[in-house]
Amino acid sequence: MDKILIGILMMTASMILYGVGNPIIKKAGFNPFTTIIIQIAVLWLSILPFFILTKSYLSISINKNNLYLLVLAGLTNAAGYYLLVKSFEHLPVWQINMFWVLMPLFGGIAGYFLLNEQLTFKFFIGLILAVLGLFIAFK
Repeated sequence: MDKILIGILMMTASMILYGVGNPIIKKAGFNPFTTIIIQIAVLWLSILPFFILTKSYLSISINKNNLYLLVLAGLTNAAGYYLLVKSFEHLPVWQINMFWVLMPLFGGIAGYFLLNEQLTFKFFIGLILAVLGLFIAFK
């Protein structure tokens, strides 16, 4: 199967799962720290057998130099996820999910500075459309 198609299918599934997960998180009504701890515990228990069976832990010893990047990514994800869960107190779920359209903007800019990726004209057109869409949705 084509790599691009596989990537699109995976991101579509991710989007659907996150889209369904957000109302579930809001309905549970726990404080952000309780929500995050429970979800991380479930995540760990779900993934640990695969981590052990596939011997993925061996790659840590091979790529020790990049381990700090994963720790940094974990910290940024933890802070971002905390703010996401906290935002449920202030916004309806549909508005929170609308902000996800800005993710490519920040990912593209971060890719430009961290990975020297190119920002194309199409990127800026998409950015303008995403911002306009948010503006219209919040009016």
